[in-house]
Amino acid sequence: MKKHILPLVLILLSLLLASALLTKDHDWGDDWASYLMQAIAITKGQTQDFIQRNTFTMRMSTQFIGPDAYPWGLPALLTPFTLGCAPLNIFCLKSINLIFWTLFLLVLYLLLARRLPPLQSALPLAVFAFSPPLLNFNNQLTSDIAFLFFSTLALLLIEQVRQIANPTYRILLGIVLFFAFFVRTNGILLLPTLFLAQVFDYLQTRPRRLPDWKRILARDLVPHFIFGLLTLADLLLLPSGAGSHFERLSAVSLKSLANNLSAYLAMPAFFFSDLPYPEIIYGALLPFTLGGIVLNFKKDFPLIAYLVLSYVLFILWPEQQGIRFLFPILPLLVYFAYRGMTAASFALTSQFQRAGQWVTRGFWLVIVAAFAWTSLTMARDNLAQRRGPYGNVFDPLSIEMFDYVKSQTAPDDVIAFYKPRALRLFTNRYTLLIDKCDALPLAKYVVLRKSRGGVDQVSPDDIESCNPSIAATRVFVNEKFAIYRILSK
Repeated sequence: MKKHILPLVLILLSLLLASALLTKDHDWGDDWASYLMQAIAITKGQTQDFIQRNTFTMRMSTQFIGPDAYPWGLPALLTPFTLGCAPLNIFCLKSINLIFWTLFLLVLYLLLARRLPPLQSALPLAVFAFSPPLLNFNNQLTSDIAFLFFSTLALLLIEQVRQIANPTYRILLGIVLFFAFFVRTNGILLLPTLFLAQVFDYLQTRPRRLPDWKRILARDLVPHFIFGLLTLADLLLLPSGAGSHFERLSAVSLKSLANNLSAYLAMPAFFFSDLPYPEIIYGALLPFTLGGIVLNFKKDFPLIAYLVLSYVLFILWPEQQGIRFLFPILPLLVYFAYRGMTAASFALTSQFQRAGQWVTRGFWLVIVAAFAWTSLTMARDNLAQRRGPYGNVFDPLSIEMFDYVKSQTAPDDVIAFYKPRALRLFTNRYTLLIDKCDALPLAKYVVLRKSRGGVDQVSPDDIESCNPSIAATRVFVNEKFAIYRILSK
């Protein structure tokens, strides 16, 4: 038990930091609004109504925003929080992330402890426990933190079923594989990861025997069957809208592939963005990461398979989503970098091996210390400012604009705004994103953010003159927003 004290202390400290970093605001990226509206729709039995309204927003807007519906996993997990917190108590709703963040760190430690001695496994764990970008991401009411937990747990269970012929683990793995997919569509990658691991294990068997189909059906395919049954139940019980997301694959081109390849190869450097010279740190770690992958290929094949499949998906997907797409594989990259550095220290002559080990540990300790100090400073600043709001969605000026739309427009009016899902969450109106003048007649009202110019909206300077077929009359203004009524001439 003593060997687990340090990791548990690290997890507790990380939870405290994450709690201190939570704000009473949310940024304008309105994916979170869609997740929250889906959760509310579940509690009210109005999932089809949500699909109808969101499809209108997605298909009638003048640029692509997102799928008709996100996977229903996070909304289903959010339902008790929407009932207990109230749908717009954003500070309370964010507590779901704290739960999954703590569970992720616990599972990550169990994954590391199977590969490294207890004290050494605490080092990569601490890197994530105090990581400023990950800790601060608990403020995003999106699927990233929940998926980080489920995908890491799935990898742990894949390893477990490779070593222990216990049917309980296989059933549990099937359930976890489903939840990973239920929470985020790219959780489907864990299924081929399991299959490839099973094929790899068979090919490594000596002497190799003919496949025992009875054993395969009764044991090896159990997680696949469980996943399939639960996915079928999901399709039957909840309306699907994620299929519209796959339509984006039609936008794949050689240019997008080349851009994504270069972007995602360089993107892990953002994990170290709170340190000086993050690109140099990442560049220095890259050879060790590759070395760790090569040296541990057989032992860690499932991790490597998931890493490769994830990168293939990221490169294929037309839109880049930033560092958050890499969250599930960042623990693997750091783990392999640590293993590569450790192996390099053992490759030194005997008189320098101990020094090499201390350099490895010292390097990661410096990163942990810098991460912890940065996160602590951010937490202190947040608490000193009473957790916000910080001029975003829950800022008084934004709430004033939402209140005007809700009280002064009719329920069936169409409102244009550059974040249409956030506007619909607060006002329950039909909403669109309109950034082209010729599409202005689609809306009854247009809400413009003064500081954005013509980005994702018609420019405030052009709204009254750019379309001669309509008359735009300003009916509301405050320091941030202006609202125009659109009438046909």
